[in-house]
Amino acid sequence: MQRSELRWCKDIGMFAFDRPIPTSCVHKTAFCEKTCFNVKLYKFYKNMSVKDVRNEAYWQQIDGFQVRETLKRRRKQTKRVRFMTRGEAIKDHNDVNRVVDICKENPNTEFWLPTRAWRDALLFARASATLKSIPNLHVLASMDPSNTPEEWEQVIAQGWSTMYYGDDEFLTTPVGGKMFKCPKTWGHVEGACGVCKRGCFEEHGRVDVHLKAH
Repeated sequence: MQRSELRWCKDIGMFAFDRPIPTSCVHKTAFCEKTCFNVKLYKFYKNMSVKDVRNEAYWQQIDGFQVRETLKRRRKQTKRVRFMTRGEAIKDHNDVNRVVDICKENPNTEFWLPTRAWRDALLFARASATLKSIPNLHVLASMDPSNTPEEWEQVIAQGWSTMYYGDDEFLTTPVGGKMFKCPKTWGHVEGACGVCKRGCFEEHGRVDVHLKAH
């Protein structure tokens, strides 16, 4: 078994996977690429690129059993795990299979998956049909100011929740829905994501989450 690259993220209060941004974020928008906080960090922390080589190798070979065995050895809370804090979890169809396997093999852990995979028509259809029925998976379509009202309507029509950032004055979706202000980014509450009962971990239908801009 390869060494685990799961890392504890103190700011969100949970373990998380990461992938290299340059090779995995194939569904990004121009706005996303221009404003991404992690892209800026690559310039300051040169070892991030080295770590990302291991991150990608780990992601490509793990399965649900390995994740379960890894989480069993962790002392900090393992009730919630994020795909990804850096990079895109669903780059292609193989990633959909991997996410499904990890979630099903770890039914007592809630998995949080923000993604822009909805921008690929075939992946969007596959993810909508496959991931929606997994009870311990919270999928949110990542949105920003460059996304059109038609795109918002598209993801909402499929029942997807959304995660938006980029304009702090944007408090209502283009289709008229009220947005939920993320406690972690608006209230600067460290570790809030690990215990939040609403927002990204809403259990009673879809939700539109608004992250305060960096």
